Amino acid sequence: MSSAVLQLLALAAMVVDHVGLALFPGEGWLRWVGRLSFPLFVFLLCEGFVHTSSRRKYALRLGAFALLSEVPYQLLMGQVYGESWGWPVGNIFFELLCCFFALWCVERGGLWAFVAAGLALAAQLLGLSYGAYGVVLAVCFFLFRGKPWLQEIALVGATCLYCVYYSNWVQGWAVLAAVPLALYNGQRGRRLPRYFLYGFYPLHLAALAEALWLLDVPGV
Repeated sequence: MSSAVLQLLALAAMVVDHVGLALFPGEGWLRWVGRLSFPLFVFLLCEGFVHTSSRRKYALRLGAFALLSEVPYQLLMGQVYGESWGWPVGNIFFELLCCFFALWCVERGGLWAFVAAGLALAAQLLGLSYGAYGVVLAVCFFLFRGKPWLQEIALVGATCLYCVYYSNWVQGWAVLAAVPLALYNGQRGRRLPRYFLYGFYPLHLAALAEALWLLDVPGV
């Protein structure tokens, strides 16, 4: 299974998750399917970190699309959760950007490892999408690169800790991401357009926010 296939699988799981959250909240199985997306995105981030020709440009892309995605993200989540929704820095690009910098620190080694730990703590305190869980997962995927069985153990372990800490057992379905990760062949596969993955995220959030708004407008 190539990285291109993993990308499409992660996107599909994400869309199923968000459609379930926004339009079919009573269909819990849609959220279960969606749990596969985040570990796959983190794994692909690690592969991108290793293979990119310019880490600076990679980080800038993540940051730019984090900013672009925040408005449609807040519009959608505000409609889903109503007045109970606060203002966390929620969209997934902020989490991935934090993971990216943590990988940079881990690669440099030495005292930079403490900076990576600080980034995990910051992700938790700032209320990023998955908090420290995402950063820990990214670091484990990076350190155990080339050892799929260790990556899968790390995925299961980190996910179990997340579930226990938050009493969020739905996230436990994320361990099924170990299956496509085990099938990964290390090949890029048919390359998708560079900005397709980046642009799809805010566009699908905006589309779902618009759909929810239309469904709530009387007579529409």
